[in-house]
Amino acid sequence: MKQFTVLVFLVFIFSTIRLNAQRFKAYLGLGSNLTEAYLTQSGNSQVGSRLGLNIGPGVSAILNKRWEMNLELLYSQNGHYVNIAQSPTIALNKITLHFFEVPLALAYRFNIRKNEKENFYKHNISFGITYAHLFEHKILAINDIDVTNDIRFDRENALLFNFAATSFFSKSFALNARGTLSTFGEWTFALRVLYYI
Repeated sequence: MKQFTVLVFLVFIFSTIRLNAQRFKAYLGLGSNLTEAYLTQSGNSQVGSRLGLNIGPGVSAILNKRWEMNLELLYSQNGHYVNIAQSPTIALNKITLHFFEVPLALAYRFNIRKNEKENFYKHNISFGITYAHLFEHKILAINDIDVTNDIRFDRENALLFNFAATSFFSKSFALNARGTLSTFGEWTFALRVLYYI
């Protein structure tokens, strides 16, 4: 119930901003996560750093000349937003986590590019919060036995802090680097290509 309230709050904020925004831009992001895997209570890394998919649509509400608000609906794989409730008795070989994420961020735009054909800001930096929900996972032990049903997580939802930098190559394409920090101190880094429709 608490997580649902957070999600409703995020949607409410974005709806309020929408009434005052001057313009909207829709985009699609595609890239990869890099996560350090400390999933046990003991803090021992059994899997190490790993990669995962990061994909989803987003919308930017242009608030004024320098500021915009971004809201995304993402599928994120292998983000480090949950901990295993009890340390497993057997070493783990592979952990695959599937998350649904709703990031909300405020972005500052700078370094405008002006020429005869194009007029756009080349860079922006942003900060905000993200609601993440673990909806599926698969875990293999060191001997490749499926132990998915034997592992329980101490949480399936997380509130995250995110910081990002975006560089535009044109009005349609940009490269986005985003760092996410969980409330229990673990990080995930994502590198994505953004395509603006």
